[in-house]
Amino acid sequence: MLKNKENTDIIVINRDGDIIFDDMGNYRFFGIGLKAVRGENIKDIFVDIDDTYPTLLAARHGVATENFKCRVTTKRGISLTQTGEAYPMYDGEDLVGAIGFTRFLYKKDNIGEIQSHADHLMYRKNNTKYLLEDIITSDPEMIKIKSQIEKIAITDSNVLIYGETGTGKELVAQSIHNCSRRYNKKFISQNCGAIPSSLLEGLLFGTTRGSFTGAVDRPGLFEIVEGGTVFLDEINSLDVSLQVKLLKVLESKRVRRIGGDSEKKMNFRLVAATNEDPYKMLEEGKLKPDLFYRLAVGYIVIPRLVERGNDIEVLSNRFINYFNSQTNSSIEPLSEEIMDIFRQYSWPGNVRELRNVIEGIFAFAEDRKITEKDIPEYICSEVKRNGAKHGEKPVLDGLQEDVSRLERNIITACYLSNDRQLGKTSDELGISKQLLRYKLNKIGQI
Repeated sequence: MLKNKENTDIIVINRDGDIIFDDMGNYRFFGIGLKAVRGENIKDIFVDIDDTYPTLLAARHGVATENFKCRVTTKRGISLTQTGEAYPMYDGEDLVGAIGFTRFLYKKDNIGEIQSHADHLMYRKNNTKYLLEDIITSDPEMIKIKSQIEKIAITDSNVLIYGETGTGKELVAQSIHNCSRRYNKKFISQNCGAIPSSLLEGLLFGTTRGSFTGAVDRPGLFEIVEGGTVFLDEINSLDVSLQVKLLKVLESKRVRRIGGDSEKKMNFRLVAATNEDPYKMLEEGKLKPDLFYRLAVGYIVIPRLVERGNDIEVLSNRFINYFNSQTNSSIEPLSEEIMDIFRQYSWPGNVRELRNVIEGIFAFAEDRKITEKDIPEYICSEVKRNGAKHGEKPVLDGLQEDVSRLERNIITACYLSNDRQLGKTSDELGISKQLLRYKLNKIGQI
């Protein structure tokens, strides 16, 4: 029986070996672009198999095979170890084909490919690869965020996510989509900081032939995603004029292409993200208040990795287990000595940086046990510069916690003494109401 669907590919073949259904996680790995392999023969996908290959054996002779392990070579000439199960399929008493459930064990030199191998079958075709369960945490604040995601997902409200680089904003955005009623529709992600505003406008809203030199009739993302979710990352990169146009689209759910003379009704959900504090952006005039309040119907703040309690250890072990399973390796969990180094490092790249470090260790480590020589030098250097000793908490971290605790106590006391009135509290503290609301939300007072 198939025990674990995670990282599992499905192929259904007829008795001739022709593929009549497929659900594969990484088509590029097989050198056949992004199209499905349906219609091809299984011997064209794995170029060195013969009639004893388990799925072919099941299709032609009705022989079921469980827990098989074999070597296959893809069109790109990549040799992989494949494990899985194969079962014959019958129409009444007639043998008509077979279904194969397979997984790959990657080599270390294939480790760059692993990232693009989707983990979840049923969500691949909506352009996502993450579910709510992929948010791995033991931190109470992150557990609360997962609960927020479940609640906001069942609505059609816009969502604004704030988090530093590498905290997992896209993971949260995809989780919202896959927990929503729109899960079977498209999810399209666009980084607003990756292209100039002049090009971004056409990408979002679409263009009309002749509206500018080289312009063609082309739908924008809001049209393409019909019924699904648009995720705009680094929305803090939008200039004011684009913010105004985006606000109009959100209010009317109608889109007019650049150069067009008519509007089209759209059905989409918008999830946006910023790596800058939106309340500071409001104070600095970089974010229009109307757009902020339109976006932040659901507002999610993702904490930095160093603020997530024991999650450095939890995630490190998770990534080690993942790469062990994908590369057929047996790297041991981090020793307490190495974990102390990880705890004392600042992780400016957050969860993404932690994963990249673990991936690098797998690519270059020579022994099963991870030692200090396997850790990037810049991590060890920072820890040493801060004067942190193994097994001790850096003084700077303790000071930061003390300052944060003092701030929380002052804000809470002032807020309660003013009968929870934002205006009076913000005046007394000398900060804006927006910033006060953000801080109160962060400490759980509102």
